[in-house]
Amino acid sequence: MQDLYAELDEALTVWGEVEVQMLRHYVAYRLMVNRASVVFRPAHEVILLYLTLDPDTAKLEEGFTRDMRGIGHVGTGDLEVRIASAADLDRAAPLIQRAFEAA
Repeated sequence: MQDLYAELDEALTVWGEVEVQMLRHYVAYRLMVNRASVVFRPAHEVILLYLTLDPDTAKLEEGFTRDMRGIGHVGTGDLEVRIASAADLDRAAPLIQRAFEAA
């Protein structure tokens, strides 16, 4: 899981002056405002990535992406992306790109 987070961190910080802030329950990635939040769920062997991206503009896939509007959760962002493998991270790359390009 540490290696997977290292790859995710690299994908989230490649956008230039990204501020990374370790908070109590999540890690925030900011470009002026929060663009992504990372929450660790080691018991489920998954990293939850919340992106500041309109879920209506993304294809929602069962077990991979989820619309979080109106659902309480730590972090910021309306689109949840479940990352459990390097393949999931590759699938998430276009969504990460869209979230940071919107900043």
